[in-house]
Amino acid sequence: MADFELQGMPVWVYSKDADSKASIAPSRLIEGTVGEHFSLDPADVAGYRFVSSEGTLTGTFDEKTMHTVTFYYRRDAIAETEKIHDKYLHMLDSVQPVDEIETTTPLGQKLWVDSYMKVVERVATRDGKFWYQLADSRWVPYDMQTMKLTDNDGRVAKPVSEWNRPTTWAPKPFVARATIDYLPGGDVAVYAQPYGREIGRVIHGAVVDVTERVDDPSGVVWYHVAQHGWLSGIYLHFNN
Repeated sequence: MADFELQGMPVWVYSKDADSKASIAPSRLIEGTVGEHFSLDPADVAGYRFVSSEGTLTGTFDEKTMHTVTFYYRRDAIAETEKIHDKYLHMLDSVQPVDEIETTTPLGQKLWVDSYMKVVERVATRDGKFWYQLADSRWVPYDMQTMKLTDNDGRVAKPVSEWNRPTTWAPKPFVARATIDYLPGGDVAVYAQPYGREIGRVIHGAVVDVTERVDDPSGVVWYHVAQHGWLSGIYLHFNN
């Protein structure tokens, strides 16, 4: 009788951005026979450096246990990141946000003078610069000449009637179907209201129903996604 080796349960290996949790490389399937030993090391990913792992890196293939390992990487240019809460940038001059720190492609309208923008993350790059991520996911480089970090959202300094905060803008009915357009394998935040508190995330490629919209004076359009929350229009592709 011919001998044969019984295959064990495989090990799935994922590579993700440590900050966005987006997939940055194809997943790998590691296979072996029952009783065979496995040992995993992070693969090199162009433009990233390895920072941590999650899951069992060494073990033995068996018939019952399927392991999952996730290697987390950080972009080479980034030294550290920090999630921040209840902070705002008071714009002392008009500033153009960009899509990403590395590409710095202008995205959306400029932030207007004397506006207050909610920020959710601060990034320090290896060249000594600081970047802030706005609540709508765009980025701005910190410059003390054009902005100031504050706990004040603008309501203390000015009467509500004089401050164009998103919560004062009446939503308009807008019925459509759209697809979340972010990064393959990633997800994007949704908020309780435009520039408000994050209440969840929606994966790239999800088909959603839109019920309302809000147009802010800076040119950013927010849409209310049914059963999820509010989302900047830059992350929606409307279906015909």
